[in-house]
Amino acid sequence: MGKQESMDDWFQMAKDLAKAERELKIEQWVEVTIYYGYADKQVSLYHYNLPREMYFRYQWVIRWRMAKLQCQYPKQIIGISLYHYDKRSGESMELNSCLSKLISAKAQITKAERRMREYIEYNHQNNLFFDENTDEELVKFREKLERKKLECAECEKRLEQLVEKRRNNQ
Repeated sequence: MGKQESMDDWFQMAKDLAKAERELKIEQWVEVTIYYGYADKQVSLYHYNLPREMYFRYQWVIRWRMAKLQCQYPKQIIGISLYHYDKRSGESMELNSCLSKLISAKAQITKAERRMREYIEYNHQNNLFFDENTDEELVKFREKLERKKLECAECEKRLEQLVEKRRNNQ
């Protein structure tokens, strides 16, 4: 596989992840805390809660605030803490969170469906004896894909219940 193919795969994966986030109505936000100290002795100095795009666009403001606080507390080491989350559900967007796994699973389903369509089109054009209903590999693949879709749908229901519960508690 060439570099171009791997880049195309990477871009396609990014598109699949973005599509999954749109379908799940994810609102990515970032909670930024500027602090000094360690562990139990950590002192919070400033706090931002903003959309992810705004965080990336205005990182200079956060760096400026950190520099200003470093001047105010010259003997301390100023640190920053970032927490990425979905504003709608309140769920973490960290790497191994349930929400990240759900987004990834939806993207994998999209990729599998695309590969299945490509497989069917290729075999219709190049195999005179191809039958979608009797092709063993395709039948197994479809069964596995249906199980994955059911699991994903159950996770989506749990997410919606969490959003509803969060709405009712506010």
